[in-house]
Amino acid sequence: MEKVLKVQDRDKSRQDFLTLLRSGIGCKTAYSLANVDWERVKVLAMMQVLFSVVADGLGRMPLEARPPKMELFQWIAMVFQDENRFDIQHGSAMKMAELLHENGIRTYVLKGEVVSECYPNPKHRYSADCDCFLLSEDGKEDAWNRGNVIVKEAGFEVSVGFYKNSTFHLPGLMVENHVFLTPFRGNKVLNRLEKLLQKLLREDLDSSDIESRRFEGTWLYRPPMMVSALFLIEHAYSHFLHEGLTWRHILDWAMFRRKHQYDIDWKELNARIDEFGFRKFYDSYERLSQYLLGEITEIDLSERDKMMLADVWEDLDLHETVQGAKGKLALVGNTIRARWKYRHFAEISMIHALWIQVKGVLLNRHPKLD
Repeated sequence: MEKVLKVQDRDKSRQDFLTLLRSGIGCKTAYSLANVDWERVKVLAMMQVLFSVVADGLGRMPLEARPPKMELFQWIAMVFQDENRFDIQHGSAMKMAELLHENGIRTYVLKGEVVSECYPNPKHRYSADCDCFLLSEDGKEDAWNRGNVIVKEAGFEVSVGFYKNSTFHLPGLMVENHVFLTPFRGNKVLNRLEKLLQKLLREDLDSSDIESRRFEGTWLYRPPMMVSALFLIEHAYSHFLHEGLTWRHILDWAMFRRKHQYDIDWKELNARIDEFGFRKFYDSYERLSQYLLGEITEIDLSERDKMMLADVWEDLDLHETVQGAKGKLALVGNTIRARWKYRHFAEISMIHALWIQVKGVLLNRHPKLD
């Protein structure tokens, strides 16, 4: 009986969390709040990296449905912290992009503000770092390497060593400067995707409407729409297989899709989803985004969708914070534990995925595009 009550309490807190989250992004919800365990909802909001968006929903609740005054003040203080963090990060990113622009380099933002601008309050989308891709304006210079040098000469620490990106340590902001956009090492399919994404970015250098890509008042640029859409999907797919998804990953796609539904070439995007083996994952990912926005109900979810839904509620199994051999072993362990995900959501088996990892580390440590 006690176990049943605990499950009921857990499920109620999850429903309260989703109610506030939906309210926070402006979606109607038929569920009303009562007897909320605010501490548990707060923990959920932080675990799902959506605290300030959930707080937006709380702000739309009737006074009698809100937490006690002192607890409410704690929520407000934490929202101010998120907003202050956003301002600091944005300021550092602006200065970096201006420095690179002065040296003939264009800074494309991957995710980050490309997604946060789709939220009702962009400052309330939490971001731990900034992912970017650099291109020289003349299309000739090695912008990745030159960017590393410029930032280092400006007095900031630059870490180089990971095949996929270097890292800039700016005031209040960590920047991942990508030489590659995908973890394609050892993976022929992602190798093709990587070439496509970089091709689309390089073609954008000569775009006639390039000024519309700039974030106002900055030298930060939005990538072409197809690049952002495919990057978001691949990023979520990799997270799902290697660590797990959060509601933040799903909300990012839901917000991006909602804002750009008439800008995306859906025929091409769907063809690319099939081409690069994302279909099984994407169909459930998309339906969970519809569920989050209240466009469909849980009854409309398939059994496969519900498997992904259950995984979203689980704690993340992080490995990226562990470096070197331990990190690689943790990745292998995560892959083995995720064998059911490969069975239901991937075009390759878990064994094939392990072979790709081994091949990448042993035979292709410093990969180059074919």
